[in-house]
Amino acid sequence: MSGAFPRRTARVAFLALVAAALSLVLFCALSLSPALVQAKSRPELTLRADSATVGVGDQLHITMQATTDGAAITNAELSAPRGFSSMGSSSGPTSSITIVNGQMTQKKGLNATWTLRADKIGSYDIGPVSIMVEGEHFTSAKVHVNVVAAGRAPQRQQMLDPFGSPLMPFDPFRGFFDNLGNQGRPAQQELSFDPKFAMDAPRAPVAFLHATIDKTEVVVGEQITLAVYLYQDYSEREPDSTDVHEASASDFLKHPLFEDDASNPPVGNALINGRPWMVKLVRKSALFPLKAGDLEIGPMSLSFVRMRGNGDPHRESESLHVRVTEPPLGGRPPGYTLGDVGNFTLSADVTPHDVERDGAIGVTVELAGTGNLPSSIVPPVRSGVEWLPPEVHEKIGATANDRFGGKRTFSFVVRLHKEGDVDLGSLTLPYWSPDSKAYGVARAPLGVVHVRPGATPAAADTVFDPLPKLPPPRLARAGAPPARAHLADSPTFWLGLGGAPLAYVVVAGVWAASQSVRKRRAKRKVSPETELRERMTLADRACQADDAKAAYAAIIRALESATIARAGVNVRDAQASQIAERLLGRGVDAAVAARFEALLRTCETARFSPEAGGATSVVDQWKEAKQAIASLVARAGSEADDDAEEPAGSSS
Repeated sequence: MSGAFPRRTARVAFLALVAAALSLVLFCALSLSPALVQAKSRPELTLRADSATVGVGDQLHITMQATTDGAAITNAELSAPRGFSSMGSSSGPTSSITIVNGQMTQKKGLNATWTLRADKIGSYDIGPVSIMVEGEHFTSAKVHVNVVAAGRAPQRQQMLDPFGSPLMPFDPFRGFFDNLGNQGRPAQQELSFDPKFAMDAPRAPVAFLHATIDKTEVVVGEQITLAVYLYQDYSEREPDSTDVHEASASDFLKHPLFEDDASNPPVGNALINGRPWMVKLVRKSALFPLKAGDLEIGPMSLSFVRMRGNGDPHRESESLHVRVTEPPLGGRPPGYTLGDVGNFTLSADVTPHDVERDGAIGVTVELAGTGNLPSSIVPPVRSGVEWLPPEVHEKIGATANDRFGGKRTFSFVVRLHKEGDVDLGSLTLPYWSPDSKAYGVARAPLGVVHVRPGATPAAADTVFDPLPKLPPPRLARAGAPPARAHLADSPTFWLGLGGAPLAYVVVAGVWAASQSVRKRRAKRKVSPETELRERMTLADRACQADDAKAAYAAIIRALESATIARAGVNVRDAQASQIAERLLGRGVDAAVAARFEALLRTCETARFSPEAGGATSVVDQWKEAKQAIASLVARAGSEADDDAEEPAGSSS
């Protein structure tokens, strides 16, 4: 019994020790798990101001950046404190990838910016900003800002630190160089990706251009914001650009929205097909269409140098199309000018309000707003009020939210030629508002000016006449106007009226007679007898020469012309045995027909025979041919006489 007791005590002690250890482990797990869950789900939340001291009327930008390990962030809210006015806000989701020794971790986030205007001097705590993460509410710390008198705030820093400065919360290179030069530590690269820069696939390797517009359907005069971005692959060396050609927009009025200093500032990063790309803003312009229709915005192009590989260095952005219509006719106010689109205000200052007759006052009109600011203002028309051409000053350019606008100042000199209290009326400017999709009218009343009599009374001939080119008023009815002479009263008119047709008839007759004479001459010139005489003359000349073959050819042509001219028979295409037959068919004597056939056959043989006769035989043949032609003439004449004696309608 004494030995069993120590063993039981040791077993109990061991079990107690194990139970205590398990209790300790369970206690630690239960006490630490809420903290681990909270640490895992709590977002990284920062709030910054772009300046710690601002002046009254200055704008202040409050920037919030929140990231989580994958949970979505929503409902970012900031209430402006007293002494500040809210001017607008913008926000957008982000996505980041952390690469550590080849392992990639993705985070999600939300960036938001609030624009406040300082209205009152004082010291203020702005914030906190509240967000929602998977239904749980989180808040940020506050930022402290001092507001001083207008113009007393220190000048803000223009060049921001691009590598993690608190002044630049949307730094695409945040953490890129954090471990540069640290030995023995893994290199870490963290990039934030903006979904608005995402694309289905890159347009070209290494770098490419991408153009976007904020609207595809607008009215004439409505602003379209054109942005051209340069995408560069992070894994490639940055190339230099040359031969830059701007985007063509001939149907638009174009204004730049930022100064082109060739710096091409980075605006974000894009993840395309799993590869990170740096996105730089190359151009941003405000385009105002000048007419209705399907208008085209041409591409911007450039070429790269120092680019890896032998690929095409030319890069070109997309061509974009915009459908432009006119504002509706319904509800259009009188005086509206096509193209006056935007949101405008008018204000006017008149000084002095008391002036002598024929004196001058100054009217300063300020046109302010965003959109396609009109370049002129039409003053109201009043009797005795003369508006001189204004002097125009303007201060226009990019405003908040990539809007183009500013103000134009018109300085008028107005002369008053009428005594008494003169109401100058009101300045009006009808416009179309693209925000409200309705017409509006900006107004500026000018008030009343008291015009005192001048030092000398106004002469009757010096009274101001607003319509100087009108004829003087008619005080009495005029008598009947004198009778006017008409052209028909002159005999010359009737002589010319009747002589014109007669002259036409005479000219037409002379022309017809000249044409008839010309035709007869031409007919005689090309008649068969004329051709026969020409052929016989040529045969005489050929027989006097030394070329026997040419002489025989000339005799043949003369004989063929004789059959046509004297017998009306063409034997040029007839065979040797058909010549006499054709001549007999036309009533030629059989002996003459046989003689013609024999002469043509003999001359044809002598012409192509190598042993052609000499000049004596050619002359003899030509004499016999002329006798045959003469006999054919006599026979053809008798045939013609016989035909003439036959009664009409008889056949030969």
